[in-house]
Amino acid sequence: MTTAALRLNDVAVCYGRHVAIEDVTWEVGEHDFAAIIGPNGGGKTTLLKAILGLLPLAAGNISIFGHPPSEGRDLIGYVPQFHTFDFAFPITVSEMILQSRLPQKRRFLSGYSEEDYQAMERAMDLIGLSGLGDHPIADLSGGQQQRAIIARALAGDPRLLILDEPTVYIDAPAEELFFSLIEKLRETMAVIIVTHDISAISGQVNKIACLNRRLYTHGDATITDDMLTQVYGCPVDLIAHGVPHRVLRDHRGGRND
Repeated sequence: MTTAALRLNDVAVCYGRHVAIEDVTWEVGEHDFAAIIGPNGGGKTTLLKAILGLLPLAAGNISIFGHPPSEGRDLIGYVPQFHTFDFAFPITVSEMILQSRLPQKRRFLSGYSEEDYQAMERAMDLIGLSGLGDHPIADLSGGQQQRAIIARALAGDPRLLILDEPTVYIDAPAEELFFSLIEKLRETMAVIIVTHDISAISGQVNKIACLNRRLYTHGDATITDDMLTQVYGCPVDLIAHGVPHRVLRDHRGGRND
């Protein structure tokens, strides 16, 4: 029986009287490469916070490898949006990556262990940043900075990696390298990409869910016109696999892009 890395069962989250998400049911297996797509304001950030245990649930339950978020969050490597990082901050690549090895109970009280440094080196080797540990993070290319952010999450030895809008600030060549890396990571963990941009979804994704307050999915990588009409208000005419690429139907009378 396949273990569920993430299981959402009838999840609802409210802000006061406002219902942000409701009736959200979904499952991600331990080696799935899954995507959550939906418009800005559709509840993606709310759902992420709920998964990370940062918001209380109004209804339903969430489990991470069988544990509630309060117990399972240590199994998650979370990569926030690229723009949330200040890459001008005077810190080296290794210092940034080691931050994930600072558990709350000893934060600022003691140094890093040999195990911490070994985890950092493994993460850097895995994503192709070996030898760059002493470089200032500001000196890296955009693609290298993105990989450093991922390495920081991987240094915590997660079993589930969640990436929030991971391709927004990188060019096409870096995007290809990114999805090659994700496919490799999938061998040892589950991966979830969260994005508002349909064009950011790779053909390697094996499971897709569309979120706009409610979740719409067929349990695989299928996106139907009905799902997109519910979530975006306009359908997708063609989804091409390989390098992420989408052809949108002309729904306002103008030409297609």
